[in-house]
Amino acid sequence: MPEASPLELHRAYRRLFESADGRVVMDDLEKRGCFLRPTYSTDRGRTEFNEGRRSLVLHMKQMLDENNFIEKENNR
Repeated sequence: MPEASPLELHRAYRRLFESADGRVVMDDLEKRGCFLRPTYSTDRGRTEFNEGRRSLVLHMKQMLDENNFIEKENNR
């Protein structure tokens, strides 16, 4: 399968996460991914692990934000 352009990928994220199931999944990912809570832990390596999870949620949120893609779409 050919690699999707950034704009096509953005649209795919939007289709997925704007559905009812997608909103439920994003809510779960936000909770599990330390999105709205501190990632710090006194357990060795846990802070880094939590930051990795949070990083993925932040990436998904960035892909859903149309402001990151408006200029690219207008230049099409």
